[in-house]
Amino acid sequence: MRLEEIEVSLDGFEHLDLNKILSGTNCGLFTEIEMTLAAYEENPELCLLRVACSIYFDSSLPQSPFKPKFVFEGRRGILPEDFREEQLQILNEYYIKIENAELRARLADILWVTKTGGVTNAYVAIDSYLESAKKLASSSESCGYTFQRIERALRLSNMFRREKQRPDLFNKVSELLLHEFELSKAGGNFYYTLKLLALCNNFGINSDEWNYEQLILLAEFAEKAGGFDGAISAYEIAIDVSLSLRDKEKENSCWKALSDCHVKYAKNEQTGLITSGRLLKAIDALAKVPGTKKQRLELYEEMREHQVESLNHLGRYISEEQDISKLVEYAVERVQGVDFQDIIFRFATVSQPVDLVRLKDETLTRMPSSFTWMFGSKHLDHQGMTTAVVAGGEGPGEDDVGGKCWEEMMKNLQIHHQLSVEGEIIPALNEINKKLYITHSGIECFCNNHPFIPDGHQEFFIKGLLAGFEKDFLTACHLLIPQVENSLRYLVRQSGEEPSTLHGDGSQERDGIKAMLNHSFIIERLGVNLTSELKIILLDKIYGDLRNQMSHGYAPSSSYRGFSAAYFWWLVLFIIMAPYSSSWKEKYNTEG
Repeated sequence: MRLEEIEVSLDGFEHLDLNKILSGTNCGLFTEIEMTLAAYEENPELCLLRVACSIYFDSSLPQSPFKPKFVFEGRRGILPEDFREEQLQILNEYYIKIENAELRARLADILWVTKTGGVTNAYVAIDSYLESAKKLASSSESCGYTFQRIERALRLSNMFRREKQRPDLFNKVSELLLHEFELSKAGGNFYYTLKLLALCNNFGINSDEWNYEQLILLAEFAEKAGGFDGAISAYEIAIDVSLSLRDKEKENSCWKALSDCHVKYAKNEQTGLITSGRLLKAIDALAKVPGTKKQRLELYEEMREHQVESLNHLGRYISEEQDISKLVEYAVERVQGVDFQDIIFRFATVSQPVDLVRLKDETLTRMPSSFTWMFGSKHLDHQGMTTAVVAGGEGPGEDDVGGKCWEEMMKNLQIHHQLSVEGEIIPALNEINKKLYITHSGIECFCNNHPFIPDGHQEFFIKGLLAGFEKDFLTACHLLIPQVENSLRYLVRQSGEEPSTLHGDGSQERDGIKAMLNHSFIIERLGVNLTSELKIILLDKIYGDLRNQMSHGYAPSSSYRGFSAAYFWWLVLFIIMAPYSSSWKEKYNTEG
């Protein structure tokens, strides 16, 4: 039943035995409530409540925590603003009678963000989120669910913390947050403790001195336990606190400790690609501390040694050849993993970059049986402009980029990419979306401290990859294409070379993406096939010139529904997951 077709009444709600329906133990989360109410599809009131529970919840959003469950080809899931005014008014009169705190919190929050009712709905939402959080904390549910409710209650109560408003609500939420912090700290749950401490810092709960002290203790605890990534996260927050304190000594101490964590992590790694990336991050952190030039030079020499020894991990992915008719079946089977991490790794290897040498040999073999090489051709864009001109050949032989052989290679490559997208990537993605909600934190763990991603650029990759998982390849390409170009410069910088040009007037200009993709260090690091595919997808005029079409705004939105945008997004995911392949194979006993 479509939302706009659902007709409800207050009398219909009053006659519901909702508290009995939701009295089961599996109704503590809105997703569980949604599944329970799905059995009552013929009842319009219960159907409306089910729709309300179907909206995706993201407590990190500052205004409204609600997002559509899916976005695909101009369509999306339900949002609070999609409810009719009559539906909202009836919910506003009824929801306060609901005993289930999780459902009551959700309805109160929906009414608040749609400006239905009044400020009382925000107050009810805060109290209900707290009640739900306490129940979830006392059960075996993941602490992540508890954190989301506390975070949303904190964001709401922060709006009313002034003395003449409702500071008691903010104090109540703060009290629960600090209680959870102490329990989590005593229980050794590092990441939950750190997330709670980050909220304390962001919303000014306790003094900066207290926050700094707790962050340092937490970082040192994680470092001793070998959790260097966690320690790094704690030190990064501590640096922000030290800036608020205007304490340069504390700031330098944190930068030094952060650098040491990267070095220790690097020493525990056997993969040269990850090791050299970590050492570069250590050098960057140490550069913030005065008098560390000698240490940075020593680290740089060590980084270069690891780079020389580094193997081309990205070139080691080999997928078994499959008949075209079995591609979809194989793709769906391929992503049947044991947990989130395993499924994402499997998806990243559901296809493979094309072997350009093999493609060229196959093209040269087929060309004599065709006469198309005899005629010249023009390639037009969506506005009829000529983007490439290919002259007729004197024979079906080998030629340079832009010739007939290259043109045929591009056609064959497009066919390969289309088969990969429609036969492997999209079917596998559909299967994943049936089983998983891909969250920000889920992707974040792969992007933090990554050798391909410079510090401060993780959010672009996270949001770009998330958009692709939602099949929003328009957003994915606009986020990822500029970042891939910047990351290529970052890799060149790891080789000890500054990727820029000094002009005669003293000004500097960063080298462009074409120069980066032709750079010997990039080809060595990423491999010939992967580098060539990136160059073709992003720059080749015959293939489609995705980078320039995007950056100059030439391409209409419909062009991002094609296979090239989807394939590029998957290729970026492939690059992100590749450095961790050894640990994945070892952990899951997988050959890849």
